[in-house]
Amino acid sequence: MQKLKTIVVVAGVIEKEGKYLLAQRLDNASQGGLWEFPGGKVEVGELPEHALERELMEELAITTKTQQWLADSVFDYGDKTIELKGYLTRWCEGDIVLNTHQAMVWVSLNEFKRYTLCPADYPILTALEQSALTK
Repeated sequence: MQKLKTIVVVAGVIEKEGKYLLAQRLDNASQGGLWEFPGGKVEVGELPEHALERELMEELAITTKTQQWLADSVFDYGDKTIELKGYLTRWCEGDIVLNTHQAMVWVSLNEFKRYTLCPADYPILTALEQSALTK
């Protein structure tokens, strides 16, 4: 049996005035139309925190600072396994430009249920909800 390829991916949970950024994947992309915490692949030899800052600049044209780790999520998509590392992320500067997504929304914790997330993002959301309860 062939071992599935594991891809390490990072996701940024960006908060602004009590709401969190969700980005909608392009319809023609893998998991098209689903919502996610934006981020991307970690390159070989790259620290996850640096990968997240690079990916958010590439995807959204914003400068960010990776802060607190929230959770890891491992999800088998059939043809590959995704290891997703979620981090609270501070938006430092820049106006968001959707370079690789078709839409974005700012949602409160109570509004997340209105959106269908990529499966690997749900454990990150759970960790965010638990983190908010302890504040």
